[in-house]
Amino acid sequence: MTSLSHGRPTAKIPGPSVARLANYLTALRERAERGVTVISSADLAQAAGVNPLILRKDLSYVGGHGVRGVGYQVHKLIATVATALHSDAVQVVALAGVGSLGRALLAHTARDPRFAVNALFDDDPALVGTRLDVDGPVIAPLSEIARLGADGEPFDIGVIATGDHDAQPACDAFAAAGVQQILNVTPVSLTPQDGLSIRQIDLALELQLLSFAAAGNR
Repeated sequence: MTSLSHGRPTAKIPGPSVARLANYLTALRERAERGVTVISSADLAQAAGVNPLILRKDLSYVGGHGVRGVGYQVHKLIATVATALHSDAVQVVALAGVGSLGRALLAHTARDPRFAVNALFDDDPALVGTRLDVDGPVIAPLSEIARLGADGEPFDIGVIATGDHDAQPACDAFAAAGVQQILNVTPVSLTPQDGLSIRQIDLALELQLLSFAAAGNR
């Protein structure tokens, strides 16, 4: 559970609510870009794929209150949720694994000003010492994760998109560098060290779940 302070709600936010709040924030930002200024709980819940009762409960954790019969002020709710999720601060990201999946993730985060990918790591000799773009960081070997993370600008988030055999060593190296948040997009189940939070996204598993759901709807 997450506890917030310093001008933020002090209630502890359950992990599932944090994930849903991030989805609400994405939906709200998309609507703000389209010029929407007010949104009802029903419309926001539909956009996020949740029950309106769950949405209102989630928003109550961060002090997001709408007006009965009117809804929520979009820009105000964006600010409230972003502050609660610390999305108003730039997070420094290090990426281990600069193959096709890693590059896809890099391209996605490059469009989001909330994330700054300041370090890239790979063990492909053809990549080490090169840059993916003129202004990007020089790709370093995986063995340099711990040293660069400790000696340079601290990494807030480590992303692991390596080959399977390099996933756990990369995780251990990020932990040695003081990283506490890991996103693992490999199919390997990582063994976390104390104080390390790992979020795993197994694309094959997600496809399997969708396949099961699709079969059930036939």
